[in-house]
Amino acid sequence: MTPAAGQGFFLESRSWHGLDLPSMVPPMPRIAILSDIHANLPALTAVLEEVRMAGITEIYFGGDTVGYAAKAEECVDLVRHHGGRSVLGNHDYYTNAVVANEENIPGGNGWTHNPVWAGVVHAARTLSPDNARWLAELPGYLEIPGGILSHASLHFAETWPYLHTSGDAAPTMDILEEKGYGIGFFGHTHQQTFFTRRSATGVIAKRVDYSKILLPEGVVCAVLVGSVGQPRDLDERAAWVTWDADTRILEFRRTPYPALETARQILEARLPEISAMRLLDESTAKRFLKL
Repeated sequence: MTPAAGQGFFLESRSWHGLDLPSMVPPMPRIAILSDIHANLPALTAVLEEVRMAGITEIYFGGDTVGYAAKAEECVDLVRHHGGRSVLGNHDYYTNAVVANEENIPGGNGWTHNPVWAGVVHAARTLSPDNARWLAELPGYLEIPGGILSHASLHFAETWPYLHTSGDAAPTMDILEEKGYGIGFFGHTHQQTFFTRRSATGVIAKRVDYSKILLPEGVVCAVLVGSVGQPRDLDERAAWVTWDADTRILEFRRTPYPALETARQILEARLPEISAMRLLDESTAKRFLKL
């Protein structure tokens, strides 16, 4: 059967009665992976526009859609509008606990000055019942084209471990290899980097100082996709990645967005000032405080 024009099937050789004949194998789609949005609506809107301009229609989300900033409801709406393929993050998990019972808020009234819990409580109190149910039903991981997506380390995942170092990454790399996943994508650190391992060399951390990477076959890789809503690597632009499982090309992306708008939203919602200041470079933060 001949595929319809525009389907773009890959040709893959197969044997039939001793003859090599082509078989039609549909390609896996190029995907975008966005994580740690943290209720930052201007950042999410800007990234989704770049995803659209890149012609990518399949998006996966690495958790922590809520927390820190002020627009949890609007960000959950957008994530769901774009397919809702998301894993659970720790801020999502804490929000679910507060929605279930506000007695789960720790520390008396001290939470109002804690950026984590202030953002969580704000999300819990502003999410619609339907969006709160969606957040409560998120899975711990998702299989994606050519790999797996999780918010934090796969090792003792219920404690939300970070993947900061090669030592942190090693147990997760073991699990990726054992389960047959050549690549895993992770959020949580709010930084972009990746770890690779060949059996002969062990785990090696790679700095992201270039945008596109060709991942060779036979290499286990853990990719930290960065944060859309609150990057922590001295670059205030929103961070995300694209992945093509057929070509094995990984691309680290950065997108500028109006961070001052997000900062104003945070303060207008009476959330901690630190959650706004983290989004701005030093000179902008000083000017913002004088406004």
